Amino acid sequence: MNRPRSEEGSCQVHGVMLLVAITIILALLLLLMLHIPLWPTYSKGPPEIFAITDLKHHCETGRLNYDSRVTIMHTGTAIYRNDDLRAEIFVNDQKTHANIVTMNAHRFISSYHIGVQRLWGIGSTGHYWYPGAPVYLDLTDGTFRPGDLVRLDVYHKEHGRIISRSEMIA
Repeated sequence: MNRPRSEEGSCQVHGVMLLVAITIILALLLLLMLHIPLWPTYSKGPPEIFAITDLKHHCETGRLNYDSRVTIMHTGTAIYRNDDLRAEIFVNDQKTHANIVTMNAHRFISSYHIGVQRLWGIGSTGHYWYPGAPVYLDLTDGTFRPGDLVRLDVYHKEHGRIISRSEMIA
């Protein structure tokens, strides 16, 4: 027995549309699973491997004296030799006179330095700076004040390129 065309259960247009939709959904799921970005991301600058986590203005007794102390935390995953690193500090995009020629506290003590009274912390006491280890800088009093933008640029001495940049408002 022959059926009229209107009673048939297939439609090529709907089938093709359904297959295209399923293919697109599966492709998007695959991209998400593989962490492939759907659009390009543009970096603003160097990564923040050595992050400023705290800026202090008070002395040990709690008196406001614009002490200018900086806490830096290694937030990356790689291990760095302290002797291979040097740092520059900027306040409101103006370079300070803080001369940090090494992040190794033992070598820093014997080096010629201006603008930094002390460098200490677990990250600077050995030859290597391990992830999660802090370093503390005691800058010359009054280097920065509340509301100033403080920036730390860390360079690798061997190739001279900046490897980390961190900013924080004091």
